[in-house]
Amino acid sequence: MLGIVDGRAVPGWKARVPTTPGTGMEERPMNMIRSQRFYNFLFSYIVLVVVLLVAVSSVVYQNFFDTLRKEVEHTTVGALGQFRDAVDLRMNEMNRLASQLSYNPVLTPYMASDGGYGSLQAVAELKQYLSTNLFIEDVVLSFNGSGTKQLYAASGTYKLDLFFNSIYHYRNWSQSEFMQTAVTLSAPLMRGVEPVLFNRLEERRYATYMVPIPLNAEVPYGVALFLIREQALTDLAQGVLTESNGFLFILNERNEIVFSQSQGESPESGKRLLERINDIPNRSPFSELSVDGRKYSVLIHSSSNRQWSYVAVLPTDQWMRKVNEKRGIFSITIAAVFLIGIAIAFGFSVQHYRPLKRLAGIVSSEARSEPLVRSSDEIDYISRAVGLMASEKQSLQHQLRNQGRTLREQVLLTLLKGKLSTKAEMSDILQFSNIQLDKPHYAVMIVLIDDYNRFRQDNSEKMQEVLTFSLMKVVEELALESGAGYGAELMDGRTIAFLVNLNEGFDDTDVLRELAVKAKAFFRQYFRLTVTVGIGGIYDDLSSVPQSFVEASHAARYRFVKGGDQVFLFAEIVPRSSGEYVYPVERIDRLVKAIKQGNMSQVEPAVREAFGHIVEMDVSLEAAECICFDIVNNMMKTLIELEIEIDDDLGETMQQLFVPRFETIEELERLVVSICRNVCRYVEAKKESKNIELLENIKAYVAQQYSDQTIDLESIANRFGVSPSYATRFFKDHTGCPLMKYIDSIRMDQAKKLLKTTDLPLKDIMNEVGYVDSTNFIRKFKKAEGITPIRYRNIAKN
Repeated sequence: MLGIVDGRAVPGWKARVPTTPGTGMEERPMNMIRSQRFYNFLFSYIVLVVVLLVAVSSVVYQNFFDTLRKEVEHTTVGALGQFRDAVDLRMNEMNRLASQLSYNPVLTPYMASDGGYGSLQAVAELKQYLSTNLFIEDVVLSFNGSGTKQLYAASGTYKLDLFFNSIYHYRNWSQSEFMQTAVTLSAPLMRGVEPVLFNRLEERRYATYMVPIPLNAEVPYGVALFLIREQALTDLAQGVLTESNGFLFILNERNEIVFSQSQGESPESGKRLLERINDIPNRSPFSELSVDGRKYSVLIHSSSNRQWSYVAVLPTDQWMRKVNEKRGIFSITIAAVFLIGIAIAFGFSVQHYRPLKRLAGIVSSEARSEPLVRSSDEIDYISRAVGLMASEKQSLQHQLRNQGRTLREQVLLTLLKGKLSTKAEMSDILQFSNIQLDKPHYAVMIVLIDDYNRFRQDNSEKMQEVLTFSLMKVVEELALESGAGYGAELMDGRTIAFLVNLNEGFDDTDVLRELAVKAKAFFRQYFRLTVTVGIGGIYDDLSSVPQSFVEASHAARYRFVKGGDQVFLFAEIVPRSSGEYVYPVERIDRLVKAIKQGNMSQVEPAVREAFGHIVEMDVSLEAAECICFDIVNNMMKTLIELEIEIDDDLGETMQQLFVPRFETIEELERLVVSICRNVCRYVEAKKESKNIELLENIKAYVAQQYSDQTIDLESIANRFGVSPSYATRFFKDHTGCPLMKYIDSIRMDQAKKLLKTTDLPLKDIMNEVGYVDSTNFIRKFKKAEGITPIRYRNIAKN
């Protein structure tokens, strides 16, 4: 009997698949007719056949269509291109001919109009030019200028009115229109094919091509007319509409018809098609239009040297005739292929189902389980069995890896902290943990994650573990360049210790510095993290590793003074005596004074000066910690002296001062500034509450003593222990009214009350409210109320 263990066939091993009641297992695999998996196979193959058949038939059908279309297109497009090239060639020849006419001295306005002989010479020259060009029916020269208009043609000389009225009588073009065009013509112009009465006897159809002479001149002196028979253009167009009905158009730059030809189609359809063609955006080379319920395919060629369009319009249904003839045969072929595909799909399904059925039977016979129910399939059964075995294997591997990693870290921590006393004990435990320290030199590196609080906030616990593990693996991989390295995470979570075992010749601190710099750069680039590295001394004895660990830890602590993202070597730390620095007494005194005054504008600079002293004096780590402790201690003593009641927020912030987890001085400085700001706000609030109490006491005192004629600003100030100037300024700042004016207002209110409710004489009322001088009282009363006291009493009682 064969079993599978770690991908190998092992004789005599049976898979044991644990089952749960209700999982649906059966002692016999399902037969093919009842198997859901078999029908899944069959359905999948049928879908595959259908998809392939649809894809292939679509491609084949499209190829039929494209083949026929391309066959017609190739013929039509080729013929249309030849027609375009031929017409363009004739147009270019006429332009060259016009240039030759302008250079011929016999055909200048002076020579041609100089008597009868000059005219005869001009006609002879024109006949000679015409004899070499069979495309042109006649060529005519017209010179701009005053006087009687004379035209010179290969057929003779004519007066202007004779030419247009008798020789070539255009139905839609008069001699006045010709004159206007000839004067303003600056570029060649083609008039479309139109009826012309020739010699008053025969109606012909001509296209007229007008070219200024000289060509491209700023001020032409004449015009050359080339008369082209419609038949000449028709001869050039042979082959475009030979195999299909349709239309052929030549459109000039103004979308006017220069030439048109139709075959088997009504002229009305041509007009509507032409309107639709003019609306086609950008004149695409191939497009389709629908007119009167019939679809047309439009082919457009543009002239290479002028803005003319050569358009062929063909009925689309004529292109599809061959496809329609073969569509029936094609449909029958597709149906036959589909039936054959179904038969093949059934055969493939049976062929693929049989091995699965045998495998399910093997698993069912080898497993101590309940058989599969008929509603399940074989793959579900096999996947459960294999899944359970894989899950058990993965769980075991994970447990082994975790235990191995934990064991290695515990051994490293034991070694770093010097808890192994003998070399034999060290050798045994290292061999047991699979740690090989066979190089001659040893050193310890301490790696601290900078801004650890933010690191914990930005990353989940799982992500923190991944990043910490990645950091260890990176340093261990980099250490292979000079020996070997093993990392272990300390209990605080933010510190990783590495024991680096160096090869012979690598016992140099620069090697360790380079290792630390590479690790820092890697983490900054790929993980956006910065770390601080402390490096201890290099020793040749494994028992000295704890000493290197202590040195590396001490070096890493210099992050508190120098800041993070740096590498500190213990060998480069210069020891200092405690008397090498000056204690910042004055700065701390200024800080204490600012806190007591609640002066927020001075507290923050005082804190920064006190902590800045550490950086300025470049004191040792121990001195820096002592100064920081003293700053915090003096601040706490000040809070106690001020008898400040600490609320929950302030208390929680202050508790952090007693937790020695500050990475840098700047971090401690920010916390102290925050606490001092809260204290200043508290002191300010306390001062404000005292001010409010003083204001209420003054108001109560005035309410009791306003009738005392001796009360004045000085007596009130003495009563409350303040200066007269402060008393009046304080009262006005809080009420907006000077103190003595406030006393006068109380006296006046009481006087008005007595005037309204009693019949006391004015003198008695004055004494009652605290006035002695009647003139002064009456003046103040009138100023306040606008009338005298007696008048006020009369009005109030009436």
